Amino acid sequence: MKTLHFASILTLVAMTAFGCSGDDDDAPVGDVGAAGQPGAAGEASVDGAGGAPTAAAFELIGNWIDNFDSPQIIDDTTWNSSTIIEYDNDANVVYAQYPADDEYSPNKFSKTVYTEPKDDSFYFCTIVFSADTLEDAKADTAVADDADPENAGCGAFSWSLATKQK
Repeated sequence: MKTLHFASILTLVAMTAFGCSGDDDDAPVGDVGAAGQPGAAGEASVDGAGGAPTAAAFELIGNWIDNFDSPQIIDDTTWNSSTIIEYDNDANVVYAQYPADDEYSPNKFSKTVYTEPKDDSFYFCTIVFSADTLEDAKADTAVADDADPENAGCGAFSWSLATKQK
């Protein structure tokens, strides 16, 4: 668990130090437009009763290991220790809330974009850390560029690669 938290901290520090921004002509990955509005096709949110998504299941559910050898455990309501608040399988974006006991961003919201899963793997990039509200995370204009995720596009870094555990 400490390894998982350490990898999260490294990602947080990297993103905080270098930020995520894109040029106006970049194709913003995870830019949620009309499809990201509640009730839109391909979009789902977790109901307030602590339960299941209200639409299609989140496509990243499973046990993964990232390229930092940290587990990425994703189910229909959590990604590691964060609670999934909303996701959009079509836009490849997930909004989550850190737990109250998180060392760096307690109760804050994040926005993570990801590439379409392929051959039991996907790339992901957290482009918003520590938003005060879900609305703030959604309104943030940070983007990531998935043109070369192995080498760049997530701030000044490559994207994280998650591979499904068998």
